[in-house]
Amino acid sequence: MSLLNVNTIEPSTGTDITLGASGDTMTVPSGATLAVASGATITNSGTATGFGENNTPAFIAKYSGDGSGFANGTYVKLSFDSEVYDSGSTYDPTTNYRWTPGVAGKYQLYARIIFQAGSTSPSQARIAIYKNGSVLQYCRWTTATTMGDWTVQIALTDNSTSTSDYYEAYAYQSNATSSTTFTVGDAGNANIFYGYRIIT
Repeated sequence: MSLLNVNTIEPSTGTDITLGASGDTMTVPSGATLAVASGATITNSGTATGFGENNTPAFIAKYSGDGSGFANGTYVKLSFDSEVYDSGSTYDPTTNYRWTPGVAGKYQLYARIIFQAGSTSPSQARIAIYKNGSVLQYCRWTTATTMGDWTVQIALTDNSTSTSDYYEAYAYQSNATSSTTFTVGDAGNANIFYGYRIIT
């Protein structure tokens, strides 16, 4: 092993410095700081490991079958009961159908369902992301036209400041016939709920 003690390596302007050769490992010891001065550029021509965000915690959940009915004029929690992906087991697919990332940061969230309306369409359909039991944001679609199926979806970014913050997806429908209920149809990836961290 070679040891070189220097304070500054400063080549002539326009001259490159090469540290090591192909196959060598350049190590910065634990506790040491590698500082890059303002205006300097680090160029990576290989594989970067341990840099940037890894976008976890993250999860993807869907319906394993058709969903339950939605009564008129009330928000109903969407029971995404089948996990496609769940880093760190942060999504609950069996009891509360909620995602608790457990790490503060900014998160991207998305939810989509298909309302099966049959011959009586709701006059209004909504899908919402709840945070800690309250509506964070919702998307509303209103129509006077009869449609057999409706797709509603929502995407948003939220700043989670607590490790106990949790997210759920809800849906809502209203129609002229108050006794009419609708179901979440087309099981599988047509109905999906996911989230992932985008930055700390």
